[in-house]
Amino acid sequence: MRPLALISNSKHLLIALVAAAVVAIVGTTVGYASLSRQMTLSLDGQTETIHTMSGTVDDVLAGEGIKVGEHDIVAPGLDEQVADGARITVRFGRPLELSVDGKAQTHWVHSTNVSDALAEIGHRYLGADLSASRGADIPRTGMELTVATPKKFSVKVGDEERKDYELAGVTVADVLDELSVKVDDNDIVKPKLDRQLKDGMKISVTKVRVVTKSIKGEVMPFGTVKHEDSSMFEGETKVITAGANGMRNVTYRLEFHNGELFSKKVVTQDVLDAPKDQVEKVGTKAAAVPSYSGGPNWDAIAQCESGGNWHINTGNGYYGGLQFSASSWLAWGGGKYASRADLATREEQIAVAMNYYHSAGLAPWGCGYAG
Repeated sequence: MRPLALISNSKHLLIALVAAAVVAIVGTTVGYASLSRQMTLSLDGQTETIHTMSGTVDDVLAGEGIKVGEHDIVAPGLDEQVADGARITVRFGRPLELSVDGKAQTHWVHSTNVSDALAEIGHRYLGADLSASRGADIPRTGMELTVATPKKFSVKVGDEERKDYELAGVTVADVLDELSVKVDDNDIVKPKLDRQLKDGMKISVTKVRVVTKSIKGEVMPFGTVKHEDSSMFEGETKVITAGANGMRNVTYRLEFHNGELFSKKVVTQDVLDAPKDQVEKVGTKAAAVPSYSGGPNWDAIAQCESGGNWHINTGNGYYGGLQFSASSWLAWGGGKYASRADLATREEQIAVAMNYYHSAGLAPWGCGYAG
């Protein structure tokens, strides 16, 4: 009978131990429940319910693995004690790298989308072009945002009339693309495509077309070689060896600007017959000034006409001491002395005046009475 009594006693002991353990567990659970607090945690507007035994906001966030930086906003403050049912709000700061018409700025914002962030910094940039949509999310790592505000400018394309526009764009290329102006590699754009767009800018697009043209048997004009000859008078020319044209097959590069030929360059050529220069002698001997006797007192007339200044040029269309017009000077032989009367000597001017005088008398001179 003893073994049975021993087994019975062991069962009672086991039951007692289990009961004690249950009581301990229940007591611990009740104790934890009495110490734990339930609260709401909001991170950038996203809320969740948490349970914590921490006493301060900082402890609660640390327990949830949340790190905050100098640009973040936390309410209540990190050192504040929290009670059951409290709400902790965290708004994380994020850098908005903003470039407005080429000018860069960095703003730390707490908004989570572009529209709210622009409102937060006080510049909505209505009517501007943005590199991201206004509803785009801004991650905690930040965002680069380019803003192009509307500007007034004018555009002239090819031979068309210049037109005025008001559009948003950062560069010249932006607005030309917006206007569907096609520009190829040959075209010339001023200012250049990558230049920042500014109010009042005048944009010009020169349409450039490049073609090649081949000509067979093209005439090559001869040149002229001149040798001075002091035995011949100025203005006299004598051909010593006649020139002869040449011939070639040639290919040209033709460049047209807005439909008009701008440049013509030889790309290749095959000279079939080289041209031969013409050789000439040109006189350098000054023409003799004829002497005269009698006739008007030209010095007195010059004194009246020009104050006696034989080289005067006032810009009134009359030149020299006797105030010849350019046409009269050349018509009566002055060209063999100089291109204008004021560039000739007194004697040369008088010689031309005598030629004129023999044909028209003193009538051409207002001061003819002085002679």
